[in-house]
Amino acid sequence: MHLHEGPTLEQCGRVAGSALVEAVFSLPENDRRGGVALAREFARRAAQRCGYRGHHEDVVLVVNELTTNAVCHGSGRPVVHISGGEEQVLVEVVDDAAAPRAPGWGLQLVAVLGESWGVLERAGQNVVWCELTA
Repeated sequence: MHLHEGPTLEQCGRVAGSALVEAVFSLPENDRRGGVALAREFARRAAQRCGYRGHHEDVVLVVNELTTNAVCHGSGRPVVHISGGEEQVLVEVVDDAAAPRAPGWGLQLVAVLGESWGVLERAGQNVVWCELTA
């Protein structure tokens, strides 16, 4: 497991093959905590749609941890991006926080489940990502 700047969508496409799927989910503005449950269901469906051969529950757990982190410590309306295919899934959770948060238990769990993970700033937003492989 290593921490780096993150794979690009093109890198995921090369690894994933022709079944590359992209999906985006925005947590509801008026019920961000309830939105975490919706994000888990979104992750489950996205993993199935990608044809991901790894453990779908790992994808769901990573989305749960990253969206909970964004809801509790971030700002703005968190958005979940999932892309991938049979062999690899990339999860990104984007929020409007100005600075990355210190790693806690949830991010330690993400580090164990993922092949790699990281935090970066993109267009003034905080992006926490995790790459899972089958």
